[in-house]
Amino acid sequence: MLLMAWNEVIQLFRIRTVVLMLLGLPLLLIFLLGNALESDYKPVKLSIYAVGSDPLGDAAVKYLTSSSIEAYVSPRIRESEEEVREDLRTGRADYGIAVDQSGLHYYPGKFTERNMIVESNLKRFVADVNLRQSAAIVLPELSQEQISRSGESASSRELVQIGNLVARDSADFNNFSALQYYSVAYLIMFLLYSGMTGAISLSEERDKGTLLRLYAMPVSLNAMLFGKLMGVIFFAFIQAAIIVLFTKGIYGVDWGGNYGGIALICVLVSMATVCFAVILASFIRSRRAIDSIFSLLILVMTFLSGGMISDLGPTIRQLGKFTLNHWANEALRTMMAGGTWQDSWHFVAILSVITALLLGLSIVRFRKAVALA
Repeated sequence: MLLMAWNEVIQLFRIRTVVLMLLGLPLLLIFLLGNALESDYKPVKLSIYAVGSDPLGDAAVKYLTSSSIEAYVSPRIRESEEEVREDLRTGRADYGIAVDQSGLHYYPGKFTERNMIVESNLKRFVADVNLRQSAAIVLPELSQEQISRSGESASSRELVQIGNLVARDSADFNNFSALQYYSVAYLIMFLLYSGMTGAISLSEERDKGTLLRLYAMPVSLNAMLFGKLMGVIFFAFIQAAIIVLFTKGIYGVDWGGNYGGIALICVLVSMATVCFAVILASFIRSRRAIDSIFSLLILVMTFLSGGMISDLGPTIRQLGKFTLNHWANEALRTMMAGGTWQDSWHFVAILSVITALLLGLSIVRFRKAVALA
């Protein structure tokens, strides 16, 4: 049985499309989504040049370097307007501003979203300057100190919240980075795809007539087929190890320190998926139908569990609890956050119950799954 399992692992690794789809694709998706969304959380790099002894320039520098907007911009003071333009050309800055007697000069960067973040903050500054100038014209008897106090009082009651629609608040990724969030989601998703190869393998064995030859061999058919399915579980475990180690070493993803728990979750997910593959193969004979139905189920479960969009609302979150992905994701993220076994045991317990139920059903349906007709 172990020899059959090892042979199945070798056969899977020899198929280039399997290696690319189950190893290369998840790593690529984690990199693209994690870095694309993570970049939006970082303050925009802003280069500023202000002419010395200019009231407008001093006010702009004071505002753009204040703590009230430090979550949105990371300012850098430059000595000339040319340095601001040079920062934009070399990528050291995402946006540039020059302030002189004639007013504000904007130098937008390449990324529209980051430009919008800076410009939304600048609109507040410009509105405040216009307010002070209007007050000085309409009410000349007011001192600058009185105008300043009035402006501070008004600005303390913010009617508009400046932010980024895709930025992480306290709940968007539940205090995980985008790389951590999608590493967990796509690890589980592609473990499910690995299990799908078990159903496809059984279907191909029937279509190609291999099962008929196995029935004629003087060895136990059950042992050989169990060996093949165990090989799929071994392959999924190796796949999980590669994804975890690669994302930790290359992408810098912090998986926490409970690698034994992570391994257990991956084994349970792999077993559950292979068992489900046997159940599906016992009802559906066509390889194409198995491929389509299994892929659709994986995508739906991944979506409902928040693997594609982090915050789908309370209704979808409740539906997500009926998926295998949800309990596996929650267990892994608890461990990733440094949680102990006591913190994650109920997630692991529910995942174990689901796996046990699928295992029982697969044993009942196994003979039908390998039947010739």
